[in-house]
Amino acid sequence: MALSTPIKRFWALTALVVLVQLLVVQAMAASGAFHKCLHDEAADQGHECAVTLMLQGGYDTVTPEVIPVTIDTEPPSAPPVVSISADSTPGHLVGGVLAHAPPRGP
Repeated sequence: MALSTPIKRFWALTALVVLVQLLVVQAMAASGAFHKCLHDEAADQGHECAVTLMLQGGYDTVTPEVIPVTIDTEPPSAPPVVSISADSTPGHLVGGVLAHAPPRGP
């Protein structure tokens, strides 16, 4: 299958670059000498890179800093009591239905 459009060639090249980077990181994780050859500071105590994260098993599960949230809950206030009398008519019907109708045209 030939890649015909430039965007397909771009995605194929991107996939190839990512694959090569992953293979190089795997090789560096397998060989400490190769890791030290590519990193001058690989022997330092605080050195952190993709290889050290892969060796520690944390390159795909980085734990975020969790900040607990405290919420002070207060009981809801009592709703106001509304008394409705039986003989009251709704406000939109006061004065008849046509009292709120639009004006008649000429």
